[in-house]
Amino acid sequence: MDKKSKDAFNGLSTQEWAKNSRSVWNDLSSPRSKNALKHGATFPQKLSDRVISLYSTKGDIVLDPFLGTGTSARSALSLERDFIGFELNMEFYEVALTSLRQDSSLFDKNKYNIKQGDCLELVEELENNSLQLTITSPPYADLIHKVVDDRTKRHKKSAFVIDNNATTKIYSRDTRDFGNMDFDSYMNAVLQFMQKLYTKTKSNGYNVWVVKDYRDTRNKIPYVDLHSNIANAGVKAGFKYHDLIIWDQNERRRLVLLGYPSVFYVNQNHSFIVVLRKP
Repeated sequence: MDKKSKDAFNGLSTQEWAKNSRSVWNDLSSPRSKNALKHGATFPQKLSDRVISLYSTKGDIVLDPFLGTGTSARSALSLERDFIGFELNMEFYEVALTSLRQDSSLFDKNKYNIKQGDCLELVEELENNSLQLTITSPPYADLIHKVVDDRTKRHKKSAFVIDNNATTKIYSRDTRDFGNMDFDSYMNAVLQFMQKLYTKTKSNGYNVWVVKDYRDTRNKIPYVDLHSNIANAGVKAGFKYHDLIIWDQNERRRLVLLGYPSVFYVNQNHSFIVVLRKP
């Protein structure tokens, strides 16, 4: 490692720093593991590997408050970070924990702490100013309910159905589940979490949310600007809106005919990686 890479907070060399500074990422496609497929809405490990490599260094603490089946945990531990994960859904919690325990030769049990429960409560247990990085992909309010309704009650050729390969399912009926909240309640919960997270994050620590904007066809809202709402919640909590990265998913998603023949819509074949930073 050259001197400049030793000076970098994340340990990257100047070449690695420059190589990873593109604002559009289109090289993340990778097969999902069997555990990831059980969830149906996970990001590829290549994505969490990259985010964790860019915004933290060895020995740092990484948090995922919506852990799912544990992709971010595997990334963090593989990259020699300590990891904390929260998951409300008992099934996914057990999948994530079992996966890490089965690979005990790779993942030191003293390097991770995964808890089942409500992230709004569990985050309060963390030490103040301890987190270098939060990386997560949250539920999108009650969108999943609309997707399932569209699939079962309207028509099988729905854009929602095709775009989600007809595998989307409601994960729980728990009222604490962000995925069961209407949009206003959801954003209020996100803001509450951001405010609590702010006190737990180190100065110059990062807070990264992977989200996708969407269309609310049930309420005739053509475009829900979720990524901006997430960023604004972070800013209200005290974070700086640090960067926005586009995750190009065209390679993995086929084009569907939207609004034909009366209203033209583009396919939303990308997600946003919202990067927030604590001053």
